[in-house]
Amino acid sequence: MAGMTETERPEQGSKRQRTRERISREAMALFAERGFDAVTVTDITAAAGVARSTFFRYFPDKANVLFEDDSASHLLLAKAVAGAARTKAPLGDSLPEALRAAHSACLVLADSKAIQALRFPVREQLIAETPQLQACSLVKERGYTDAIEAALIEQGSEPLIARQAARIATACYDAGYTETFKTPELLPSAVDRAFKRLLSVT
Repeated sequence: MAGMTETERPEQGSKRQRTRERISREAMALFAERGFDAVTVTDITAAAGVARSTFFRYFPDKANVLFEDDSASHLLLAKAVAGAARTKAPLGDSLPEALRAAHSACLVLADSKAIQALRFPVREQLIAETPQLQACSLVKERGYTDAIEAALIEQGSEPLIARQAARIATACYDAGYTETFKTPELLPSAVDRAFKRLLSVT
């Protein structure tokens, strides 16, 4: 906006962040009190003191309040793949090397998700109790496939190999998630077991 000073811009950004956090906080409190299905967007906006249009500026729907860390997870995966592939890049046409890098990345992601589960137990309980949210979680995790594939290609993996490794890795992550969605602190070990089961039959 014309005339806006450099000191005003961070304040505006900070205000936006506070608004987002207030909406998220009030939504989580309502979900914990009433259950996910019983809470409407109107309930959330009333509790947060914002208009419905403001809510939709930050979240496409109420479920997205619980799944708003996708971009951070994708960045985490990219960094983990890069770290795991550093001594092997370019990965070229080696599916085993691509899988090793993807395995390491999925374990880093699983550790992060387990820590989040310990910090936000209400969120994990809501997901465990609500089939719609379980399905939404699995759909959101499909984005991890694209993130891993892109990261592997960045490390010199051939596109077909990167695609195969990413899909296999995501399947292992999903297997671990499905096994532990009621005990998310066990996710890292479950994901690791899924990869090791795969390796034992190849």
